[in-house]
Amino acid sequence: MTRLLAPLLLLALLVSACSSAPGESGLRDSFAQQLAANTFLTDFARDGDTLTFKAPSPDGTPAAWRVHIDSVKIEPQENTRQPFKGTVASSWFVNGQQVAITGADSNLPLELTSNGLGQECWALWEPGKKTWGWE
Repeated sequence: MTRLLAPLLLLALLVSACSSAPGESGLRDSFAQQLAANTFLTDFARDGDTLTFKAPSPDGTPAAWRVHIDSVKIEPQENTRQPFKGTVASSWFVNGQQVAITGADSNLPLELTSNGLGQECWALWEPGKKTWGWE
């Protein structure tokens, strides 16, 4: 009986380790990296959950931006190819003024939302690549 129990416990540990959710800090890092990769912004800097950069304002003029990551949430999905969905809620400020969502409109310039980010956005975990894929 003991000879059977050890391999079963080992198998259970391996399955749980392979299917465990990625950490919230990795989701925060991925959000920051996705934002920094946007070709429309310059002078990107990160201080914890606060991200600053220069980019066009909603009216197209050059502006100073600040984004604060307010919260992150990771939820399991039934899709085994992308078993986790990570959601990031953030506050965006242009020249010190918060840009608020109106209905389904982020009110952010298209240049800033072109790579899948906004005040409320999500990504799917790709376990083979061990990365978040932003939608």
